[in-house]
Amino acid sequence: MEASGTSGMKVLPNGGLNLSILDGWWVEGYEPGAGWAIGKGEEYEDLAYQDTVESSALYDLLENDVVPLFYERGADGLPRGGSSG
Repeated sequence: MEASGTSGMKVLPNGGLNLSILDGWWVEGYEPGAGWAIGKGEEYEDLAYQDTVESSALYDLLENDVVPLFYERGADGLPRGGSSG
């Protein structure tokens, strides 16, 4: 019986990643270094265009920021990178 959105707020302490558009709880909870934001909270009338813009931003973040962190490993073989915001 938790409040709406609090499960997302529990992601970091449980080893997960936050990466989303800035709506819902993420618009309030986002801060650089705690995950990644897709866009800056823009709203679009043309939903097809919104899908194009946000999917492109998502793939760019994954390719250039998120996935490379998995391969930055310490001597123990564990990922050591942090989010760049």
